[in-house]
Amino acid sequence: MRHSSQNVSSLPKELHSLQNPRLPAGGFVEVDAFAKINLFLEIVRKRSDGYHDLVSVMQAVNLRDSLVIQKLDSAASPIQLNTNISNLPTCDKNLVVKAAKLLMREYNITQPIHIKLTKRIPIGAGLGGGSSDCAATLHGLNQLFDLKIPLDKLMDIGATLGADVPFCLLANSQGGAALARGIGEKLTPLPAHPDCSIVLACPPIHVSTKKIFNRLKRDAQYTNGKLDKFMSAYETQDIAQIAKHFQNTFTSITSGLYPQIATLITGLQKQGALGAEMTGTGSAVFAYFHNENNARKACDILRAKYIGTKFFVTAPRI
Repeated sequence: MRHSSQNVSSLPKELHSLQNPRLPAGGFVEVDAFAKINLFLEIVRKRSDGYHDLVSVMQAVNLRDSLVIQKLDSAASPIQLNTNISNLPTCDKNLVVKAAKLLMREYNITQPIHIKLTKRIPIGAGLGGGSSDCAATLHGLNQLFDLKIPLDKLMDIGATLGADVPFCLLANSQGGAALARGIGEKLTPLPAHPDCSIVLACPPIHVSTKKIFNRLKRDAQYTNGKLDKFMSAYETQDIAQIAKHFQNTFTSITSGLYPQIATLITGLQKQGALGAEMTGTGSAVFAYFHNENNARKACDILRAKYIGTKFFVTAPRI
């Protein structure tokens, strides 16, 4: 199979008019924000603008946050955000607020809104929770105010807010996997992932993405050309082969700072995982299992061993 990168503006025509599948009820809309994992992540080069070109295969999973966005008749501020996480910023530092402000300004929306964000995706774990919440906000406002913004346009807007936001917009709409290039904004949708059970292990470590990128060493860690082996495995739709070819350039860097990550990967492998790898720049680790029973047994054993680590059993969002 041949894979070529493409800009979000050149997505298939059937995606151009894709809207959030949840319909508004009265003056509010509820939207889901799905987590993502990086099945493959390779850093190719550092660009002249300071960013890095990468090659990644990203997959949405069913672990999700949820947002309820409601129109208000009047309010002291145009955007009110409440969340179940006490230390999560609810001001402009939050991508949800940034996304809402940008879209409301762009489309001259003056009616105030209230957003209730229920977080389940761990923060600072490489699972894309913030980017996915941002994407869900764009989807929700598009639906709530009947803006009729096509998906490719939303993805262009999302790219200005964060490199993972375009993928999360795609994933929150239809699920699935995508091949990402550039800084992550050039997406090629991939065939549906085969079903399996996925364990997410999230140690109590908040990893700074900037710090990890700054530790990249050009000679040792900039690579290119390993994607073909992974894509050949993906084409087989064989879970064991896919898991065998997981790769993440950042695993050795992040686990060098936080040895618990390498220990978690080894622990999952010892419990029968088909393959285990870190996602993003960390700290979350994911592992594939043939079935849910095996996945839950592994979680029960490891939960007692790794105190403070959160374990989730989920599945690909197909």
